[in-house]
Amino acid sequence: MDDIIDYLTQEKNKTPVVAQMVAEKLCRYEDIKNEFLKWLEARNFDFDNPLTISGYTAKDIAKMAPFMDGTGVYNFMVTLREKPDSAKQYIEEGFPIL
Repeated sequence: MDDIIDYLTQEKNKTPVVAQMVAEKLCRYEDIKNEFLKWLEARNFDFDNPLTISGYTAKDIAKMAPFMDGTGVYNFMVTLREKPDSAKQYIEEGFPIL
């Protein structure tokens, strides 16, 4: 989780408290955390055998919501896993800003 916190504080200028909260969500599921770490290294979503949740990969989400960075995409992947109906509604509505 230290790599994620470093990224969030150093590159995204998040406070340590916010970085910790975001990192905890990204690390909630081992598979999402591992793919986020791969994204952090590559800075793209082109992976062999990408993680798929509710029929969507991170690359799919990034294409549909180009305003999201990797952190946003993988946070949304957590939402897809935990609240698939709500997440699919956000997708259908074009990711409205709430």
